[in-house]
Amino acid sequence: METKRGRPTKYDPLFSERVDRYLETVGREQTTLPTVEGYAVYLGVSRDSLYEWAKLYPDFSDTLKKISTYQKIQLINDGIYGGKEVNATIVKLMLQNNHGMKERSDVTTDDEKLPAPIYGAKSTK
Repeated sequence: METKRGRPTKYDPLFSERVDRYLETVGREQTTLPTVEGYAVYLGVSRDSLYEWAKLYPDFSDTLKKISTYQKIQLINDGIYGGKEVNATIVKLMLQNNHGMKERSDVTTDDEKLPAPIYGAKSTK
């Protein structure tokens, strides 16, 4: 029987609890957006390790979702109430790319009214 060898994981179940301490170190007052990359630096590991752990440990997956949620809230609030120092274009791009929010427009009719439907019923005279 072959055993898997490699570097042992640095994962610690306490990493899910430490996210709250990380989130206290970021935010508008610190001019730092909460990110998965920032949490990786905070823990001293690679971003890829965090994503691998999220696949293996459901609690840790929730931890990354929590970071994403805090990021989304900050981007929305900064975009709406941020004032001149917020770059609205960057906020828009991050909301589109990281949180699935999209600007929608009608690309099929150029915003004109559609003609009445023709049903193709034949006359029975």
